[in-house]
Amino acid sequence: MIVGGVLGPIKAYFGTVENQGRGSLHLHLLIWLDHEFKPSDLKEKIQNADFREKLKAYLEDIIKEDLDEFKGKRTVENPDSTKIFNLFPM
Repeated sequence: MIVGGVLGPIKAYFGTVENQGRGSLHLHLLIWLDHEFKPSDLKEKIQNADFREKLKAYLEDIIKEDLDEFKGKRTVENPDSTKIFNLFPM
């Protein structure tokens, strides 16, 4: 059992690595928690500044790549269309 993470004790996990058409790898992961953890519990916990900081540190630790070219942008043009889509709704 894994303990000490932001999600609490983890009983088991299973993941598979896939590659996209351009060869970049990504992971699909299922996690079985060793306790009941409902979305409403997460909504409550996220109000706590200490929990938010731990979650942020965890995500920064596991995310190794990002799309820097999209930082600060709100829209992107779909190459198959002339329409513009809002990526980050306000």
